[in-house]
Amino acid sequence: MLIFQKNIYEKNDAAAHLQGDAVHVIPEYHLSFDARQFIEAALLDEESLIETLHRQPAGFHLEETRRFFPNAHRIGGLDAIATLLHILRRGLACEADWYHMNTYHFCVLYDVLYRCAYNYNRDCLTERRKVLPSLKGALLPFDLFVKDYFFNTVFLLDKDIYNSLTAEEKRRRGFTCPCQFAVINGLAPTREEMELQKSWDYPYTLYV
Repeated sequence: MLIFQKNIYEKNDAAAHLQGDAVHVIPEYHLSFDARQFIEAALLDEESLIETLHRQPAGFHLEETRRFFPNAHRIGGLDAIATLLHILRRGLACEADWYHMNTYHFCVLYDVLYRCAYNYNRDCLTERRKVLPSLKGALLPFDLFVKDYFFNTVFLLDKDIYNSLTAEEKRRRGFTCPCQFAVINGLAPTREEMELQKSWDYPYTLYV
Protein backbone atom coordinates (compact mmCIF):
# COMPACT_ATOMS: atom_id res chain seq x y z
CA MET A 1 0.00 0.00 0.00
CA LEU A 2 1.39 3.38 -0.99
CA ILE A 3 1.69 6.15 1.58
CA PHE A 4 0.33 9.54 0.54
CA GLN A 5 -0.41 12.57 2.71
CA LYS A 6 -3.94 11.16 3.08
CA ASN A 7 -4.90 7.51 3.14
CA ILE A 8 -6.08 6.49 -0.35
CA TYR A 9 -7.33 3.15 0.97
CA GLU A 10 -10.07 4.74 3.08
CA LYS A 11 -12.96 6.13 1.09
CA ASN A 12 -14.11 9.67 1.85
CA ASP A 13 -10.89 10.30 3.78
CA ALA A 14 -10.58 13.68 2.06
CA ALA A 15 -13.80 14.77 3.76
CA ALA A 16 -13.34 13.04 7.09
CA HIS A 17 -12.29 16.15 9.01
CA LEU A 18 -13.67 19.03 6.97
CA GLN A 19 -15.73 21.53 8.90
CA GLY A 20 -18.55 23.93 8.11
CA ASP A 21 -19.44 24.31 4.44
CA ALA A 22 -16.11 23.06 3.10
CA VAL A 23 -17.59 19.85 1.69
CA HIS A 24 -20.10 21.85 -0.37
CA VAL A 25 -17.45 23.67 -2.40
CA ILE A 26 -16.83 20.61 -4.60
CA PRO A 27 -19.21 18.04 -3.08
CA GLU A 28 -18.56 15.11 -5.44
CA TYR A 29 -14.83 15.41 -4.84
CA HIS A 30 -14.97 15.82 -1.07
CA LEU A 31 -17.68 13.25 -0.40
CA SER A 32 -17.41 10.64 -3.17
CA PHE A 33 -13.93 10.78 -4.69
CA ASP A 34 -11.99 7.51 -4.56
CA ALA A 35 -8.31 8.45 -4.78
CA ARG A 36 -7.17 4.86 -5.11
CA GLN A 37 -9.55 4.35 -8.04
CA PHE A 38 -8.07 7.40 -9.76
CA ILE A 39 -4.47 6.27 -9.23
CA GLU A 40 -5.24 2.71 -10.34
CA ALA A 41 -6.94 3.95 -13.52
CA ALA A 42 -4.00 6.23 -14.33
CA LEU A 43 -1.36 3.55 -13.76
CA LEU A 44 -3.34 1.02 -15.78
CA ASP A 45 -3.44 3.39 -18.76
CA GLU A 46 0.33 3.76 -18.53
CA GLU A 47 0.90 0.06 -19.20
CA SER A 48 -0.45 0.34 -22.74
CA LEU A 49 1.30 3.68 -23.29
CA ILE A 50 4.70 2.30 -22.27
CA GLU A 51 4.19 -0.73 -24.52
CA THR A 52 3.33 1.57 -27.42
CA LEU A 53 6.39 3.76 -26.82
CA HIS A 54 8.69 0.75 -26.58
CA ARG A 55 7.46 -0.49 -29.97
CA GLN A 56 8.56 2.72 -31.64
CA PRO A 57 12.09 3.06 -33.04
CA ALA A 58 14.60 3.92 -30.32
CA GLY A 59 15.31 7.25 -32.00
CA PHE A 60 11.84 8.47 -31.04
CA HIS A 61 12.02 7.43 -27.37
CA LEU A 62 13.61 10.65 -26.11
CA GLU A 63 11.14 12.93 -27.88
CA GLU A 64 8.10 10.89 -26.83
CA THR A 65 9.30 10.55 -23.23
CA ARG A 66 9.62 14.33 -22.99
CA ARG A 67 6.13 14.70 -24.44
CA PHE A 68 4.36 12.32 -22.08
CA PHE A 69 6.52 12.85 -18.98
CA PRO A 70 7.40 16.56 -18.99
CA ASN A 71 8.92 16.44 -15.49
CA ALA A 72 10.03 12.83 -15.10
CA HIS A 73 11.86 12.60 -18.45
CA ARG A 74 14.92 14.13 -16.77
CA ILE A 75 15.57 11.15 -14.52
CA GLY A 76 16.85 8.57 -16.97
CA GLY A 77 14.53 8.04 -19.90
CA LEU A 78 11.79 5.62 -20.84
CA ASP A 79 13.29 2.48 -19.27
CA ALA A 80 13.72 4.10 -15.86
CA ILE A 81 10.17 5.48 -15.96
CA ALA A 82 8.78 2.09 -17.01
CA THR A 83 10.56 0.41 -14.09
CA LEU A 84 9.29 3.00 -11.61
CA LEU A 85 5.73 2.58 -12.90
CA HIS A 86 5.96 -1.19 -12.47
CA ILE A 87 7.17 -0.74 -8.89
CA LEU A 88 4.36 1.72 -8.17
CA ARG A 89 1.69 -0.64 -9.52
CA ARG A 90 3.10 -3.43 -7.39
CA GLY A 91 3.14 -1.24 -4.29
CA LEU A 92 -0.37 0.06 -4.87
CA ALA A 93 -1.76 -3.46 -5.09
CA CYS A 94 0.09 -4.84 -2.08
CA GLU A 95 -2.28 -5.40 0.86
CA ALA A 96 0.24 -6.66 3.41
CA ASP A 97 2.62 -3.70 3.88
CA TRP A 98 2.78 0.09 3.72
CA TYR A 99 5.44 1.70 1.54
CA HIS A 100 7.05 5.15 1.54
CA MET A 101 7.77 6.76 -1.83
CA ASN A 102 10.61 9.12 -2.66
CA THR A 103 10.77 12.06 -5.06
CA TYR A 104 11.39 9.81 -8.07
CA HIS A 105 8.08 8.06 -7.43
CA PHE A 106 6.13 11.27 -6.80
CA CYS A 107 7.57 12.96 -9.88
CA VAL A 108 6.53 10.10 -12.16
CA LEU A 109 3.12 9.88 -10.49
CA TYR A 110 2.53 13.60 -10.95
CA ASP A 111 3.03 13.40 -14.71
CA VAL A 112 0.86 10.29 -14.99
CA LEU A 113 -1.96 11.63 -12.81
CA TYR A 114 -1.90 15.10 -14.38
CA ARG A 115 -2.34 13.61 -17.86
CA CYS A 116 -5.07 11.26 -16.66
CA ALA A 117 -6.96 14.11 -14.97
CA TYR A 118 -6.55 16.34 -18.02
CA ASN A 119 -7.96 13.67 -20.35
CA TYR A 120 -10.74 12.81 -17.90
CA ASN A 121 -11.87 16.44 -17.57
CA ARG A 122 -11.98 16.81 -21.37
CA ASP A 123 -14.07 13.65 -21.84
CA CYS A 124 -17.83 13.70 -22.23
CA LEU A 125 -20.01 12.99 -19.20
CA THR A 126 -20.60 9.36 -20.18
CA GLU A 127 -16.89 8.60 -20.52
CA ARG A 128 -16.06 10.37 -17.25
CA ARG A 129 -18.56 8.15 -15.44
CA LYS A 130 -16.87 5.07 -16.88
CA VAL A 131 -13.34 6.14 -15.94
CA LEU A 132 -14.02 7.34 -12.38
CA PRO A 133 -17.45 6.12 -11.22
CA SER A 134 -16.95 7.58 -7.75
CA LEU A 135 -17.09 11.14 -9.13
CA LYS A 136 -20.40 10.51 -10.94
CA GLY A 137 -19.22 12.49 -13.94
CA ALA A 138 -18.08 15.54 -11.98
CA LEU A 139 -14.83 17.25 -12.97
CA LEU A 140 -11.67 16.35 -11.07
CA PRO A 141 -9.93 19.36 -9.40
CA PHE A 142 -6.35 18.18 -9.96
CA ASP A 143 -4.65 21.01 -8.05
CA LEU A 144 -6.81 20.23 -5.02
CA PHE A 145 -6.03 16.53 -5.36
CA VAL A 146 -2.30 17.27 -5.33
CA LYS A 147 -2.68 19.51 -2.29
CA ASP A 148 -4.64 16.79 -0.47
CA TYR A 149 -2.48 13.78 -1.28
CA PHE A 150 1.07 14.88 -2.20
CA PHE A 151 3.47 15.85 0.57
CA ASN A 152 5.01 18.52 -1.68
CA THR A 153 5.79 19.22 -5.32
CA VAL A 154 9.45 20.12 -4.89
CA PHE A 155 10.23 18.27 -8.16
CA LEU A 156 8.46 21.06 -10.08
CA LEU A 157 11.03 23.64 -8.95
CA ASP A 158 13.60 24.98 -11.37
CA LYS A 159 16.94 23.49 -10.36
CA ASP A 160 18.63 26.88 -10.06
CA ILE A 161 15.95 28.06 -7.65
CA TYR A 162 16.15 24.82 -5.65
CA ASN A 163 19.94 24.85 -5.48
CA SER A 164 19.92 28.44 -4.25
CA LEU A 165 17.83 27.55 -1.19
CA THR A 166 19.53 26.86 2.12
CA ALA A 167 18.86 23.65 4.02
CA GLU A 168 16.72 25.60 6.48
CA GLU A 169 14.68 27.22 3.70
CA LYS A 170 14.02 23.80 2.16
CA ARG A 171 12.95 22.38 5.50
CA ARG A 172 10.69 25.36 6.22
CA ARG A 173 8.95 24.92 2.86
CA GLY A 174 8.42 21.20 3.47
CA PHE A 175 11.00 20.08 0.92
CA THR A 176 12.20 17.04 2.84
CA CYS A 177 11.33 14.17 0.49
CA PRO A 178 14.19 11.68 -0.12
CA CYS A 179 16.03 11.98 -3.46
CA GLN A 180 14.70 15.47 -4.21
CA PHE A 181 18.15 16.87 -5.07
CA ALA A 182 18.78 14.00 -7.50
CA VAL A 183 15.44 14.37 -9.27
CA ILE A 184 15.62 18.15 -9.65
CA ASN A 185 19.18 17.96 -10.95
CA GLY A 186 18.36 15.18 -13.41
CA LEU A 187 20.33 12.32 -11.85
CA ALA A 188 19.29 8.80 -12.85
CA PRO A 189 18.00 6.70 -9.95
CA THR A 190 20.00 3.79 -8.57
CA ARG A 191 18.31 0.42 -8.16
CA GLU A 192 17.90 1.14 -4.44
CA GLU A 193 16.36 4.56 -5.15
CA MET A 194 13.80 2.99 -7.47
CA GLU A 195 12.49 0.70 -4.76
CA LEU A 196 9.77 1.60 -2.28
CA GLN A 197 10.72 1.70 1.40
CA LYS A 198 8.67 -0.45 3.75
CA SER A 199 7.08 1.32 6.71
CA TRP A 200 7.34 -0.52 10.02
CA ASP A 201 4.55 1.52 11.59
CA TYR A 202 1.01 2.50 10.61
CA PRO A 203 1.63 5.79 8.75
CA TYR A 204 -1.53 7.70 9.65
CA THR A 205 -2.95 9.28 12.78
CA LEU A 206 -5.56 7.20 14.53
CA TYR A 207 -8.65 9.26 15.42
CA VAL A 208 -10.64 8.15 18.45
